[in-house]
Amino acid sequence: MDWIENTIRESPIVQGGLTLMIAGWIGYQARAIPSRVMSVLRTRCTRVIEVRESSPLYDAWLALVTESAVRRGGPRTLEVRSMTDDYDERAAASDYAAGADTFWSRIHGRWCKVEVSQESPSKGEPSLIRRFVIRVEVLFGSRADLSALLLAAKARANVVQNRQMVDLCNKYGSTSTITLPKRHPSTLCLPDGMFEGVRDRVVEFMDSREDYERVGVPWRFGILLYGEPGTGKTSMAHTLASETNRRLAVIPLADLRSDEELFSAFEGVRDDAIVLIEDVDCAFHQRDSEDAEGITFSGFLNCIDGVIAAQNGRILIMSTNHIDRLDPALIRPGRVDLKLEVPLLSKVAATDYVDRLFAHVPARHDVVREVMGGQRPTSAILINRLMREPWRRHATPASSEQSCMQPRTAVRGCQRRPRRSRT
Repeated sequence: MDWIENTIRESPIVQGGLTLMIAGWIGYQARAIPSRVMSVLRTRCTRVIEVRESSPLYDAWLALVTESAVRRGGPRTLEVRSMTDDYDERAAASDYAAGADTFWSRIHGRWCKVEVSQESPSKGEPSLIRRFVIRVEVLFGSRADLSALLLAAKARANVVQNRQMVDLCNKYGSTSTITLPKRHPSTLCLPDGMFEGVRDRVVEFMDSREDYERVGVPWRFGILLYGEPGTGKTSMAHTLASETNRRLAVIPLADLRSDEELFSAFEGVRDDAIVLIEDVDCAFHQRDSEDAEGITFSGFLNCIDGVIAAQNGRILIMSTNHIDRLDPALIRPGRVDLKLEVPLLSKVAATDYVDRLFAHVPARHDVVREVMGGQRPTSAILINRLMREPWRRHATPASSEQSCMQPRTAVRGCQRRPRRSRT
């Protein structure tokens, strides 16, 4: 140890090197002091709200932070977002929204630093399914301030409460959204009480999260609608989404070519959505072996009922025209909680339907007799036949709206069950 001390004491080069090293360390620590102080202040004086693209309120938050941006004209990076209305295909509303950027907003009197960016991909996750996330850092925000921001986003989301949001999920994990008119139960041509029974089961499920978690059962609900083509299976799913104020996510199995694409499509489903898969019997009947291309049966089961399946209150509706073609493992209890046959049209349901919605058409009962004279009458055939009548000339906007919103009456003395109230 003596030679080390002698070297340091007698060598000016070593002494200079040590001095520079100590000075550099002190300078580095001094330069990091402001950032450390700011980190402590941000931890103690700010609150961060994260809104992921899978959230039903994502679009509302995006519009809120965009309109509240401090920079004149909004954020520096703007994205053009379009929303096509299928009720009128010629109408398309386009507007600007914040793109991938960092900017300041003043929302409800609070300064907020907003960052819109893509989520960091997990290990082994393809970059094609990276979704966006909004991080809102509220300066000196209390819990009451955060609640006010959430209420503002909910109020903005309720602006389109009279429209049904439909997400078309693709193989890349992204979605394209269209809006449809909300469907009222009175517009369905079904036996009395059928839709109300399904709705009551779904509402009961939505209110029972704690019961599911208490017994260790995944909180999800499966419905299978089966019957002849044109009986109203898709219309029932549309109406159910409208009645429960949930988005409707459609996954087209025919467009998917592998399990990976299927997983990505399911990952694109937003929280609190009803998933609709139509003609589920057509997805696997061409697969003769495990080596064949396409979606595998086991991969589909993993998506709807495996460990990777969502347990966030997701409602899955599958429809088929041929229930006999479905594997019993797909529709066993636990995967399908409610199996419902949508029957062919009955004369009672058809008469109730035309009297409720087409009371201004003089020949409506003649149309019912004509349709019921066919071999396999369906609601689609009845509606198509009614649309050929000159009913538009006799209808007025007031009378049409009033007749559409009238409650369905009981048939043959059957009493309707009251709708459950949600607390």
